[in-house]
Amino acid sequence: MLWLIGTGLCDAQDLTLRALAAIRGADRVYLEGYTSLLRCPIQDLEKDLGRPLTVLARKDVESDIGPLLEEARTGSVALLVIGDPFGATTHADLYVRARHAGVEVRVVHNASVLTAIGTTGLELYRFGRTVSLPYWEAGFEPTSFLARIAENRKRGLHTLCLLDIKADQGRFMTVREGLEILESAEIRERTGIVTPDLSIVGVARLGWPDQLIIAGTLSGLKATDFGRPPHAIVIPGRLHPIEEEMLSFWTP
Repeated sequence: MLWLIGTGLCDAQDLTLRALAAIRGADRVYLEGYTSLLRCPIQDLEKDLGRPLTVLARKDVESDIGPLLEEARTGSVALLVIGDPFGATTHADLYVRARHAGVEVRVVHNASVLTAIGTTGLELYRFGRTVSLPYWEAGFEPTSFLARIAENRKRGLHTLCLLDIKADQGRFMTVREGLEILESAEIRERTGIVTPDLSIVGVARLGWPDQLIIAGTLSGLKATDFGRPPHAIVIPGRLHPIEEEMLSFWTP
C-alpha cells in the first residue's frame, strides 16, 4: 500500500483527519522535500505527528528502484507531499509506476497553490494554462512559457506562474527574479506582452499566517521585497468587476 498524502500549504494543522489516520497506520512515513516548502521545521512536523520522517530527494521519488515502491510492495508506506499530491507531475508518475508494480495507491487530497491562488480574488475558472518559470543556466534558457502566457491573454484568461525551487541548493525563486526572467525572455521573443506597466499579482507564503499579496505593475513589483519563499506570480487577464474590486484590496 502506498499513501500519497497532501499536507496543505502551511504545517501539520492543515492535515486532514483522514491523513492523520493514514500516517499513524503506516509502517514508514516519507516527506518529499523538493517541490515546495513547509512553514515549520521538519522536526516540528515529526513532533506534531508523533512519527519520524525520512526526507526524500527528487531522485528517490522518481527512481524506478527507489525505496517507496520497494517497501510499499510488502507494507504500508506514506509519502507526504506539500500541497496536494497531484499538484506536481512527479507524483502522477509515481502513481502510474506504483500501479504497474501491483501496489495499491490511496490518495488524501489537500489545498495547493492551484486552488489557494483564488484568495487573490481572481476566479479559478478564469485561469488558463499554468506555466513554470525555471532558473536560467548556461545552455538552458527556455522562453516557451511566453507563448502560453500569450495564448491565455488572447483568451482573456489569467496565468499562474509557478517559480522554480531548487531545494537541494537552497534556491527559491522570488517574485523579483521571476519578473526578471520574464523580461529577459521578452527581449528575445519580442511578444510585446512583458512591459513595465504589465499588471502583475505577486504572492508569497500562500496559506501561511503571514501570507503576502500585492497587485501592481511589473516595474512596481520588481522593487518590492516579498520576504521569505515560497513565491508565485499571476498575470491577470480580463477582469470581472468583482475581481477588480478584490484586487483593489491588494493594491498599495
